[in-house]
Amino acid sequence: MASKYLQHFPKPVLDDLANGRWLPIVGAGMSLNATVPAGKKMPLWSDLGKQLTDEIKDFSAISVLDGISAYQHEFGRSRLIERLSELLLIREAQPGNAHRAFCTIPFDIVCTTNFDFLLERQYDLTPRYVYPVVDEEQLSVNAGSAGTLLLKLHGDLRHPGRLIVTESDYDGFLSHYPLLATYLSNQLITKTAVFVGYSLEDPDFRQIWHVVSERLGRTRRMAYSIAVSARPADIARFERRGVKVINLPGNRDKYGEVLAGAFSELTEYVRSNVIAVSKVTEEKPLRELLLPRGAATRLCFFSLPLELLPFYREYVFPVVEEAGFVPVTADDVVSPGDNISAKLDALIDRSAVMVTELASAWTMAEFRIALARIKETTEAKLNRAPFQLIVVVTDPEQAPPSAAEFTVLVRPDIVTGEPRGFIADLAVTLRHFADMRGMERQAEPQRLFAASEYRAAVISAMTLLEARLRDRLGSAPWPQARRPLSIRPLVEMASEQGILPASSREIVDSWMRLRNEVVHSATAVSRAQARDVVEGVMNILETL
Repeated sequence: MASKYLQHFPKPVLDDLANGRWLPIVGAGMSLNATVPAGKKMPLWSDLGKQLTDEIKDFSAISVLDGISAYQHEFGRSRLIERLSELLLIREAQPGNAHRAFCTIPFDIVCTTNFDFLLERQYDLTPRYVYPVVDEEQLSVNAGSAGTLLLKLHGDLRHPGRLIVTESDYDGFLSHYPLLATYLSNQLITKTAVFVGYSLEDPDFRQIWHVVSERLGRTRRMAYSIAVSARPADIARFERRGVKVINLPGNRDKYGEVLAGAFSELTEYVRSNVIAVSKVTEEKPLRELLLPRGAATRLCFFSLPLELLPFYREYVFPVVEEAGFVPVTADDVVSPGDNISAKLDALIDRSAVMVTELASAWTMAEFRIALARIKETTEAKLNRAPFQLIVVVTDPEQAPPSAAEFTVLVRPDIVTGEPRGFIADLAVTLRHFADMRGMERQAEPQRLFAASEYRAAVISAMTLLEARLRDRLGSAPWPQARRPLSIRPLVEMASEQGILPASSREIVDSWMRLRNEVVHSATAVSRAQARDVVEGVMNILETL
């Protein structure tokens, strides 16, 4: 994907994104990108103040807050809420392209001062689990860990008593919601605040920002604001308050289109870099994850409740490897910070197959990430191999309607039931998927070599050789199956049985050493070395 906007983001900001250290803060300017009926438009904060002030007879407001506060005093809180709902087009407004692109970035937490529900609607459409937090007692609930926690700093129009909209609301914010203020302050201490559609005019946020700045001094993290063709005066105003402006090129009249393009590039950046800053603890998944994005991998991502992991590792993973895939779980990758969503998104993005047990909030959230990836790939008409999804339930009625188009397998209880049939069905399904991807995997080493991805070409070629030798030598049916042999004993067995010429042993050994160096170090691979491995493997495959 060609980069148009990433170059305007400082490298430390992109590093923080990959490492899960962004705190996106979404303001009213983002809502301007909503899709609304013809002849209507979403208002800014200043627009709300003006329209409400104009409805008060013989009154001239000195500020937005003054006008909104006077409206409540004149007509009451209930009428103010009703009028705000009308002006903000709560029923009519739908998320726009900028919202769609923003919600594909795998953030664990997003803050907003908006009263509307555009972000929630878009997360539902993506689809991705979102947990809106309005009240302080919600902070102790861990429900948001399975998706995106949406911190609504000023409340929303469904919670009139919690809404921060008048002078008295702002004046009492810190005293009425101390835990919320503390939580936000902690986020600002450890993460880089990135403002979107935000003017820094909100008194409560400015007060918290001031406290953090005063306490931390020069060690306070830098904050940034994303703008489009910002004026020098606006840039200077932000910088006076300790906020650097990321000024994107483009027409301000096409603000939403520019933001959508930038957010799409940021999503691709996260997916391409989060694995590189993570620690992969298993050898075989590491080899696959070292391949460039877009390469055909053999990864089979397992989305499982923790209590089922031992059963799968013992009885299912060997069958998965016999089918030619490499099983991987979220526990096999240790990502920095709180970058859970980004890690899951990247693993699903890189995998050829996903097996998900719909038995917990976590696995349901991961199922929704997979649905989002399939939807995104289909809508973008990307030239990629189809992503295969296998849904596992313990009761057929447990499968949601969204699983109807995928393979659904029923697993018996692992303690009282007999799992042989389930494992056999899974093996047959994976074999079918492997056959569907056969031609693509066969051509992958040569494609990577032609693209000058020499390290990846070596890994891909040796992985292909290992899979072909395993197929040629055959495999034991379950329950005799154990962890499949690695390439070295496979080569030895193939030589002993005359499947692989004895003269090939020494050269294959040298290829294995090169592959291992590539996997475990930054060893460079020359064009000549990669050509020798790729062409050599292809010649051997013709004889098998």
